[in-house]
Amino acid sequence: MTLLKRMTINFIDSGISDQTQESDIKYIRFLNATILLFIAAQIPILSLLIALGLWTQLIINLVALVLCGMSFLLNRQGQHLPSKIVFLTVVTANTAYFAIILGSSAPAHLWFIPMTVLGVLVFKPSEWFWMATLVGLSMVSFIALELFHHDLEPVVRHFSAPAEAQQATQGSTIFAIMLTLVLVGMMHRRFASSERSLATEKSQSDRLLRAILPDQVAKELRDTGTTQAIRHEEVSILFADIVGFTPLAASMPAEAVVALLAGIFERFDRLIAQCGVEKIKTIGDAYMVASGVPEPATDHAERLTRCALGMLEIIEIFSAESGHHLQLRIGLHKGPVVAGVIGTTKFTYDLWGESVNLASRLESSGEPGRIHVSSAFQAHLEKTRKFEQREAITIKGIGRIHTHWLISD
Repeated sequence: MTLLKRMTINFIDSGISDQTQESDIKYIRFLNATILLFIAAQIPILSLLIALGLWTQLIINLVALVLCGMSFLLNRQGQHLPSKIVFLTVVTANTAYFAIILGSSAPAHLWFIPMTVLGVLVFKPSEWFWMATLVGLSMVSFIALELFHHDLEPVVRHFSAPAEAQQATQGSTIFAIMLTLVLVGMMHRRFASSERSLATEKSQSDRLLRAILPDQVAKELRDTGTTQAIRHEEVSILFADIVGFTPLAASMPAEAVVALLAGIFERFDRLIAQCGVEKIKTIGDAYMVASGVPEPATDHAERLTRCALGMLEIIEIFSAESGHHLQLRIGLHKGPVVAGVIGTTKFTYDLWGESVNLASRLESSGEPGRIHVSSAFQAHLEKTRKFEQREAITIKGIGRIHTHWLISD
């Protein structure tokens, strides 16, 4: 990086710190860049004033440069609004002064056009009062001088021939248009950067939303801002729990416990994606899955059966790899549920109803390494899957019922 480029970047980034809000950074940089542009534009103007011997005008321009330097220092010290007011006032007054003294000899009032654009760009929406005041001042000055420009007698006459006056007029017009285009280009660059940032943030928020909610529910929440609870009549529910995990976790460092669960649940996550079922939540070392929500599926029970068998296979492989003797208890049931999103700050997609309670009880009353299913679930798949009837058991809150073991092929 060249020295000039490094100095330019440091100048434009002046006033930005780790505590500066992201929304303020673009305005700080824009004002610094504009001040730098104004200072650079004064170099040929000062040279011309010296060559023409216009010492009064030279002093006024030098004063304007000093005030612009004060504006830069204010911006650097975090006084952003005063800095903008000082800078816009200085350049507006400077433009008005030269438009009046040059009169009809040069259309210096055209410089109010880029000044107006600058006033729109430099202020934040919350600073609308100052934007309206200074932009309004520039517009009123431009209109007044445009109407009476040809009638203004020049205070200073420095052109000896009409051709020189015409060249000055053309040069002033061209530079005013170029400055306007530069400011518009800076505005376009700012908008393009903002759009890219918004697109990136939207992509990240969508990804996070899809990570915690089903796609259909996430889309409804994005489009409407709310979601509706829905009753589903045919849903299969799975609860899985790692047997003996609590005493195992008590004997391990916290980091190792988290890593162990993450290693298991990451494999479960990949499995449920392959099976086309929906992960509902994890509670400690318990894992809840549903099939048939939020979108109905005629083969919901079969999908969840494949998922349950796959989970037993995963835990067996993981046990061999990790050296921990881990086993799962799994409970399966089918029936009606109510599904919806709860919470206003941390959204959670959840299921409610007796079917959920029964699936949870089937898991807790099952046996390690086996899949415990209800009679309703067994009846739904009895033609395609093998089951072994279990003796009637008493389940808390439900009573004495007949259940089955799912037999793997």
